[in-house]
Amino acid sequence: MSEKKLIIEGARQNNLKNINLSLPHNKVIAITGVSGSGKSSLAFDTVFAEGQWRFIESLSTYARLFLEKLDRPDVDAIHNIRPAIALEQKNSVRGSRSTVGTLTEIYDLFRLLYSKVSTPFCLNCGKEIKMWDPSQVVSELIEKHHGEKAIIVFETKETADELKKRGFYRVWLNGEIVDISEFQEEENPPIPPLLKGGKGGLLYIVLDRLVIKDDPRLSDSVEMAWREGNGRIKVIIVNTVQNSKLSTRVQSEGFTVLSFSSENA
Repeated sequence: MSEKKLIIEGARQNNLKNINLSLPHNKVIAITGVSGSGKSSLAFDTVFAEGQWRFIESLSTYARLFLEKLDRPDVDAIHNIRPAIALEQKNSVRGSRSTVGTLTEIYDLFRLLYSKVSTPFCLNCGKEIKMWDPSQVVSELIEKHHGEKAIIVFETKETADELKKRGFYRVWLNGEIVDISEFQEEENPPIPPLLKGGKGGLLYIVLDRLVIKDDPRLSDSVEMAWREGNGRIKVIIVNTVQNSKLSTRVQSEGFTVLSFSSENA
């Protein structure tokens, strides 16, 4: 008898007709068949019921008082069975917006799976989205753009007065550096609505202009932009059409479990 397989002998639960099966452990197994062929009888009423029954029997008498124990299945023998967990096929809690995912309760599990093991790609450029930290940004810039001129910027929603008080006077707008003092403010509103021609209201504050090389200035500027931009910076390579937008977050809005919410669909 192999310890690597679940052995079922003479299963007769409900619609099952004295079947014998040998199922490998640690594999994804699909049970298919027409309605009434015994799929649920095998999965839930035989395998799950026996696995749960044996697990509960291994607990103390006191612990068993609080657990619901299923009836043992009609079967000659089951060998090498492990403790079992099953998701019910039906859910009595439903609403007008219920879906197969929410009713079967796998919706949240899939969201967690996709957010942790998927490979996200940018919808605009098609490139893979990666997580970075400041030291990785510096290494990437030195490796790929050593000796080139660059502008380090970060996004903000602060007003012009607030920026000037903190020593920031230049913004990156429509492909060029513009002085904040050129804009006339009314009652000190946030800058983005005032910068006509800016795409999507994005405003980038120029933190530094430098030549990329292995120098403390590069590291200091990247780290400062990182802090000011809440984990997001943009590095503009001068005299090319190539802009490198690097982020500690997996995407600009944050690639998390909530990214897969139906509310964001």
